[in-house]
Amino acid sequence: MNVSTRKFNSEQENNQEIKMAKCPICNSRKGKRKCLIADGMICSLCCGNTRTAVECSGCTFYQKPKRKYNEVPAYSVSEMNGNMELESYGNSIEGALCAYDIKCGEKLNDNDAIRIIELLIDQYHFQDRQMDQEHQLIVNGVHYVEKSIREDLKDVGNEKIVKILGVIRFVARRRTKIGREYMTLIHQFVGSRIGSGIRVLRNE
Repeated sequence: MNVSTRKFNSEQENNQEIKMAKCPICNSRKGKRKCLIADGMICSLCCGNTRTAVECSGCTFYQKPKRKYNEVPAYSVSEMNGNMELESYGNSIEGALCAYDIKCGEKLNDNDAIRIIELLIDQYHFQDRQMDQEHQLIVNGVHYVEKSIREDLKDVGNEKIVKILGVIRFVARRRTKIGREYMTLIHQFVGSRIGSGIRVLRNE
């Protein structure tokens, strides 16, 4: 057996040992994932249970936890109905969505609008300071609506704003079907925001 053959066989044995090594965290299952923290191969279960955003963000196995927007505080539809103060807050946000939609040539579908609202919830409720990679249409929409919130709701506390955003998301998800059902509805009944407290309804 020549030197190159022995080296090849040795590398194969070493690779096999790595593949068969037990996870150093639980010491029971086979380690199959290279871990940045443990500096070795760990099992998929320990990988999922021990990962953190700070230490694991550069790992290919890391996935940011999905936000549970349904659990975010929100006003109920019945609380909104007839409450002129809360309705004005909601109208300001939905009016800004309408204005942004018109600015974009009415290319905003319901899923886009819902995502804009969710990213605003990320800012106001989860205190996110930056957005992950999103389509530019969504990013610009967040900035557009957030500017209206700062102008129209500057004296409103974050808790109320979050609950307004929460009920808007709920209504949008309930109204949408396949395209622009929610957007069509708010264009018709809320109108496009053209200034603080000023909206224009469509002539339809």
